[in-house]
Amino acid sequence: MKRGFWNLVFLLLLFFASASVYAQENTVTFNGTIPELTIKTGFNRNILNLSEYFSSNNTLTYKYKSGSDGIEGLVIEISSEGRVNIEANDPGSRSAIFVADDDITAAESNDAKIKITGEAIAKTSFSPNTDSVQIEENKSQVFAVSGNKSVEWHVDNVKLNHTANVYDFSGEVGLHTVKAAVDGEEKTWNVSVLSSAVTSPPPVVLEEVEQQGPVCGNNVRETGENCSNCASDVKCSTNTKCLNGICVPAKQKSKLILWLGVLAVSIVFIVMGIILLKKKNIGAGAFDKIKSFFKKEKIEEIKIEEERAEKIEEVDLNPLVVYFKNNLGRYKKEDLVKQALQQGWTQEQVDNALGKIGDGDDNPGDDQEVAEGKQ
Repeated sequence: MKRGFWNLVFLLLLFFASASVYAQENTVTFNGTIPELTIKTGFNRNILNLSEYFSSNNTLTYKYKSGSDGIEGLVIEISSEGRVNIEANDPGSRSAIFVADDDITAAESNDAKIKITGEAIAKTSFSPNTDSVQIEENKSQVFAVSGNKSVEWHVDNVKLNHTANVYDFSGEVGLHTVKAAVDGEEKTWNVSVLSSAVTSPPPVVLEEVEQQGPVCGNNVRETGENCSNCASDVKCSTNTKCLNGICVPAKQKSKLILWLGVLAVSIVFIVMGIILLKKKNIGAGAFDKIKSFFKKEKIEEIKIEEERAEKIEEVDLNPLVVYFKNNLGRYKKEDLVKQALQQGWTQEQVDNALGKIGDGDDNPGDDQEVAEGKQ
């Protein structure tokens, strides 16, 4: 019974040690150092492959956060395979820290420096900076696009044969649309041409103030947005949390407490079940079998000892006793014992025969030496 109890204790200790090692294991590894990245203003594709620097047996999710030099003016995109694209508007020095997460643990890279060369990229602006324009009949309105690039102009959804960055519009009384498109950006104005017969002054149209900076809530991560000031556009992934506008890995809670709780509940249910079975006298024979199983080995050992003693007692030791009595005075006891063992007597039988004589400790061979001296 004691042996079974200690075996159970050993298994529990082994389970706790294995659970503790598993809970503390770091499953994501960062290998090496990301060197300084040199890019140009504009869009830079596949400048870095993060799968060459992070490793894990699980599926990795890649993220980034601002380094010591900041990431202002940069738009960083990371594919699920770890390939990094960076778009920059202004030259200078920036830095970023890349993070790999497998939903168990996370690892960070070094503070990777990003050197940006080239000229600053000016954003396209449209004039007038309103969506609605009113003009009188027989008068015109000038629409313009910044820069010297070719512009596509559309009036009432019809493309014009005009590509200059300035367009002078005039039209008939009614509602019209004027659209300008350049480098993937476009602007559409709703133009109302009023009849000159109208004597009342046109309503005053307040010029809308152009919204500067990023727009929070459009599901697009824009420059200046982070997880603190716009959590709807910049969402931290699993096992990360927002800290001062940066998604950082959250410390993983050990699963050891959960395992210990499950084990404790299991033990309580087992003990309660055994007590209930004993009270209702259910499975009494099974309990007896379990007890007899632990006692079986001890009973067998006692039985073997008893059988050995019986066998020793059953053998007639008188010839062996007579043998020692007649020869102990003439020969050494060691030689006599050796001869008896060679004849098939056991050590136990020899010891019993010498014990019955009671004179087994005398110096053998003394009488023989005296007799030989007389001769």
